[in-house]
Amino acid sequence: MKVVDTTDFEGFSPIFRGEKGRRRAEFVMRKLAIDKVNWVYDHSGSYTGAEFAGRLLNDVGVNYVVGNAERLKMLPEGAFITIANHPYGGLDGIILINMIAGIRPDYKLMVNELISRVKTMKENFIPVTPTGNKKKPITSVSINGIKETIRNLRNGHPVGFFPSGAVSDFSLREMRIRDRKWQDSILHVIHKMRVPVLPIRFFDLNSKFFYFLGLINWRIRTLRIPTELFNKRNQKSRIGIGNIVTVQEQEKYNDPESLGDYLRRSVYEMPLPQIFVPHSLIQIP
Repeated sequence: MKVVDTTDFEGFSPIFRGEKGRRRAEFVMRKLAIDKVNWVYDHSGSYTGAEFAGRLLNDVGVNYVVGNAERLKMLPEGAFITIANHPYGGLDGIILINMIAGIRPDYKLMVNELISRVKTMKENFIPVTPTGNKKKPITSVSINGIKETIRNLRNGHPVGFFPSGAVSDFSLREMRIRDRKWQDSILHVIHKMRVPVLPIRFFDLNSKFFYFLGLINWRIRTLRIPTELFNKRNQKSRIGIGNIVTVQEQEKYNDPESLGDYLRRSVYEMPLPQIFVPHSLIQIP
């Protein structure tokens, strides 16, 4: 089982076709750590959902710790929404599946089509087309993703969003790493559905080199994501759990824009918790 095969490279460029092209593709896969991703994927390929995510994190050597972990014991029954910043571009989604779907197996996370190639977590994914810097018409994949999201929430299932729709990048204007503007379509769904919202914040980042590549080209930066997964071995990613934003609190905001401003603050202004608990030690009844 593989996430990316040498045959996938043939569609990228003619230089990857034929026997020489296959060898070029294998070389690129080694340099980009894609071969390691394939090994991890195959090693735990008989598992699915939160259990697969946990085994993947273990194989990669990534641990995460949770601040305000007791709030995970107070998740609402029925439908709710998680919102989070998106600093990693892959690892953060794996952690969310492991953490939230481990409590609610029916949890689904909206992800881009690239990450959705991990079929062993398909049951927890809602694929959409990733957004770029330029405004583009919404694709049929994204339309179907929005429809599936609404259907899941109406049926009482939790759903997760990275509302920026893309991994964090470095802004020359602001001279800092930050998420892009939150997508209007996501804010409209949250405003319309009126279910409890759980803010989650990732306090750590990818390497500076990753964000530097984004200044050159976002496609080049994307190729770096597998390496960024493996360079966090033996590190502890810090995640903060915010207070649930109740439906009553949301009703104070008459439009998606004002509600979005409030929700953004609940994520990006979340203070660093004083105590972090290893995820493996969190006991959920």
